[in-house]
Amino acid sequence: MDTLYHGSKHPNLTVIKPSRHNVVDGKAVVFATPDIRFALSMIYGTGDQIAVGYTVNTKTGEEEMYLDEIQLDALALLNASGYLLDAPGYLYEVSADGFYQDKRLIRVEMIRDTEITVIQATKIENVLQEMKKYDISITKYDDVPEAMRLRNMDIDQPEQPNAPDRFKPYSK
Repeated sequence: MDTLYHGSKHPNLTVIKPSRHNVVDGKAVVFATPDIRFALSMIYGTGDQIAVGYTVNTKTGEEEMYLDEIQLDALALLNASGYLLDAPGYLYEVSADGFYQDKRLIRVEMIRDTEITVIQATKIENVLQEMKKYDISITKYDDVPEAMRLRNMDIDQPEQPNAPDRFKPYSK
């Protein structure tokens, strides 16, 4: 793996500088991933509106990426940058040098403590439409409880400890 991807809503980056993130206890880092799909899904920092992850299909044994809408109509909500994922974004390619994995992150997320120079930048006209070109299971809000059950996930036990009510709309 020579290069990684970094998704951003910010145009014209030539250098990506570390910034503080709660997921790594406020440490200033740069995030990147070898999975272009994951980089696309992270362009708008979608913590409370969508859930993104990977699961193994129990029938095929193959890993699948999913994107679940966990707030009603989140994919059509207007935020400060436009509609969540249904908006333009930028995909930056960076060298993998200096990136490492952290146990607080999922296995496709990597971090680096220092700034990194952008190798290549690509403008994505519509992030959601671009994601639909890839093999990603995109589940609308009303279908999320059933999709989670099929993945053997407990809707009453969110993976994000900082959002204990994240799946409350689905609770019994």
